[in-house]
Amino acid sequence: MDRTNVVQLYRSCIKELPRVMTIYDVDVPLKTARGAIAYHFRKHSSLKDGRVVGLLLAKGYMELEETLMQWKQKTHLMRILEPMELLRQQEPLTVRQKIIRGAEDDD
Repeated sequence: MDRTNVVQLYRSCIKELPRVMTIYDVDVPLKTARGAIAYHFRKHSSLKDGRVVGLLLAKGYMELEETLMQWKQKTHLMRILEPMELLRQQEPLTVRQKIIRGAEDDD
């Protein structure tokens, strides 16, 4: 039964994502945001304890409700849509890329 509840929460999050991105004026591509949501679900995919899964489901529904009720700020939402774990997994920048990014930051 937990698996169906997890899938239902995931579908609810994905369904509400375009609305949330409009409400909070998030400048992230929808595909990237969906990937971030999927990342958070996959991060806990190995859990087998039903109590822990139930706890995470309750937290997930609370997060979704708080987001839809606009009880969060944009920075709170960006922590979910751009998790640090995903940013750390990216390849390190080359010297040339660092120079280019440094020049872009001056503008």
